[in-house]
Amino acid sequence: MNRAHLLGPVLALALLPSNVVAASVPLLREEWHINAAEAGWVFAAYQVGYVVSVLVLLPLTDRIRPGRVIAVCAAATAISFVLFPLLATNLWSAAAMRFLAGLGLAGIYMPGVRIVSAAAAARRRGLAVGAYVAAFYLGAAVSLWATGLLLPSLGWRGAALALGAVSLIALPLAVLSTRGLAPDPVGGGRARLDPAILRDGPVARNVLAYTGHSWELYVSRGWLAAFVASVLAAQGLDTTSASAQGSQWAALMAGFGTPGVFLGGWLSDHLGRARAALTMTLLSGACSLIFGWMGGSPWVVLIVLGCGYGLLVSADSAIYSTAITELAPPGRLGSAQAIQAFFGFGATILAPVVAGWALDRGLGWGAAFALAGAVGIALGLPLMGLIGRAPTLRAVPPAGVEGADG
Repeated sequence: MNRAHLLGPVLALALLPSNVVAASVPLLREEWHINAAEAGWVFAAYQVGYVVSVLVLLPLTDRIRPGRVIAVCAAATAISFVLFPLLATNLWSAAAMRFLAGLGLAGIYMPGVRIVSAAAAARRRGLAVGAYVAAFYLGAAVSLWATGLLLPSLGWRGAALALGAVSLIALPLAVLSTRGLAPDPVGGGRARLDPAILRDGPVARNVLAYTGHSWELYVSRGWLAAFVASVLAAQGLDTTSASAQGSQWAALMAGFGTPGVFLGGWLSDHLGRARAALTMTLLSGACSLIFGWMGGSPWVVLIVLGCGYGLLVSADSAIYSTAITELAPPGRLGSAQAIQAFFGFGATILAPVVAGWALDRGLGWGAAFALAGAVGIALGLPLMGLIGRAPTLRAVPPAGVEGADG
């Protein structure tokens, strides 16, 4: 029996504690006496762990069944998040625990994309992967909302512990969702990274555009709650109240990423991957260029624009994730996903730190978000070379066969 549809809840649960840091930035800065760039490093340590891990874990899925990798990594991520509020006492200990959680996430997200893509019919593959990737955005948005809800009564440590405990449910669900999956039909690869995959022009363009998307997305993901909190603080709220309410409003904005990835995946099934991705890149980039300057605008205008921003900045995620499964040569999909994840999530390491640096230099929220949009647009433009070129889709039968090991 194919239970690949359960991989979405596994991913969402694994991400449930992921935005405790983003939601608690003002409180962490006060407690640990750190500046904005250092707070950015605590957030980015999660991505550092992810980037280090993908170079090893994703090529393994060319030989080892992805389901096994997912189950082991779901346990590692959940345990790391539970330990975070117990062991994080300063910048470095917090970054170390976030790093360990990121190591595990790498073995959940992209192997899940591989399984879902293999199970979907070609004409609906973008939408199917979009539904899975939507769980990423849903988990991240609920993390912001739930942290904001729990902060006033439990503090950031209590909120982190509660959400980490709930995320443990991902482990048995991961085992259940991957049991019965057959080996990947294009498996049998070398199980080690093949950097030569970047010599393939379409793959390289997709990787570059995904990197720009990731940069823009993680400036937003890392600093959106703090930006909204700063607007509320300017209206007279204390630090805890501003952080709590800012996280909940930011969760609403980020939550629009969930229908956004559905939209992007559906659009790419009809317009083509490159055309749909470039359209969303330009629209989200335009939002980034203006969003940070809107702090003094009427509250309803800020919220509406923020929701539109959340929708657009997410919409091309599923497109790149789907395209790489179609563009990669047989037997090297793991390496192609690893390279894309390495550069994409490598950008997410620097993006929140660079935005924090801009804030420390007094350049303001407008400059921080505008930098995100400029990078996203610049790296997305090479997609124009792929418009009108349909990739040769791999003939992939459904991945679920009852009786096979996960």
